[in-house]
Amino acid sequence: MPPRRPADLKPLPVPGGKAEPAPEPEKPAVPSACLATFAERGGIALPSPSENGGGACAIDDPVTFRNIAMADGHKVELDSAVTVSCAFALEVLGWLRDDLPGIMGAENGKLTGLVGVGGHACRPRNGMAGAPISEHATGNALDLSGLRLQDGRIVTLAGRDDATRPLRESLQKSACARFTTVLGAGSDSSHKDHLHLDMRKRPRGFKICQWTVE
Repeated sequence: MPPRRPADLKPLPVPGGKAEPAPEPEKPAVPSACLATFAERGGIALPSPSENGGGACAIDDPVTFRNIAMADGHKVELDSAVTVSCAFALEVLGWLRDDLPGIMGAENGKLTGLVGVGGHACRPRNGMAGAPISEHATGNALDLSGLRLQDGRIVTLAGRDDATRPLRESLQKSACARFTTVLGAGSDSSHKDHLHLDMRKRPRGFKICQWTVE
């Protein structure tokens, strides 16, 4: 067999005097404006899964992350990586960086982690067959069961706890001001042990805030 032709040689001429055009090198993907803003605001993106769903479960401009750098330089770590739409990720990032430091500081705490998180999931609402598609299916929602503080404490968002009630009431107020849907304890059986946050668009800007703080 003849030796393999070096790849850097010029294309061979073809009948008619024209040479075959050399293939153009692939251009690296350029991050969207949203992803650039996410990075500028402290979001630390990871490689997104190659399969983010299709059809009704497709995510527009997905981003996968597990850590967010706060304004003072420390990081807030999720207990597992989540994939959501970039637009929704910016809302989560804004809540963590802009709203929560003051709330946690008022209770002599510092946020370092999120517990029981969940992002993209191709399923109907509450996992019930025949129900409308969940906001999780398009990466427009986050589930959360607790907050981890710097001193090791975990503030559980469901259940009765007199010691953390003022903190959870402040968290409820801030979450309901930022997100269009907040479902937690007291809303239904599917959210009795965790918080659901999303940015579902409704007519006339209607919001739902159903989280009973005990």
